Amino acid sequence: MARSALRIVLAALAACLCTGAARAADPPASFETLCAELPPSRFEIVEAPFAWVEGEALSIDQLTVRGGYTPGVHMTFGLTTASFSSRMRFDIRTIDDRGAGRACGTVDVRVDLSMQPVTVNLAQELEVSPCARQATMEHELQHVAVFRQVLADAARDLAGELPGAVGGGVQRGTDQADLQQRLAARINDYLADFIRQRKRLLDERQAAVDSPQEYQRVKAACPR
Repeated sequence: MARSALRIVLAALAACLCTGAARAADPPASFETLCAELPPSRFEIVEAPFAWVEGEALSIDQLTVRGGYTPGVHMTFGLTTASFSSRMRFDIRTIDDRGAGRACGTVDVRVDLSMQPVTVNLAQELEVSPCARQATMEHELQHVAVFRQVLADAARDLAGELPGAVGGGVQRGTDQADLQQRLAARINDYLADFIRQRKRLLDERQAAVDSPQEYQRVKAACPR
């Protein structure tokens, strides 16, 4: 059994107006030239190193509650938990034509994706049966593999999709503040939706691991 928490760390946004690149454009004809000279937008997706640890042994009832179920109705012998999160940094370079009420800019965006911590907890009751404990651990490691793969897929897909969603060319606004606000909102909204979609996919893949066939395999793994 696996359970994941979703954390989208949008509050960690660091929107930096690179004042060294912001110049008043006068006459207006030079504004477009300055905009065209801005460095292109850059997008970096960083996948945090993946690791898992074995947590403390808990009772079946404790694991059942942690998994969101009711003791006596369900029995949880193993539980793998993870926290899927993103953290974004956003920098902007701008050219501001205050007299004409316009600005242009390009961005640097870095998104850190993480699936940490990943913790595998096994039931205390399994300690009397090494075979049952091993069979349960093998099952939980399938959940660990799903967490690892979903993180890798998310990093790959976000690297391919984010530039198109935000726009790699020169962005336009009425002034620096307007440009910063609109770009930050666009990136935040896209990233939040992306992570929510991946969370749904993660839940589906983890549910597939907990199939009746897999439970039967674990149950039949050890001689009675």
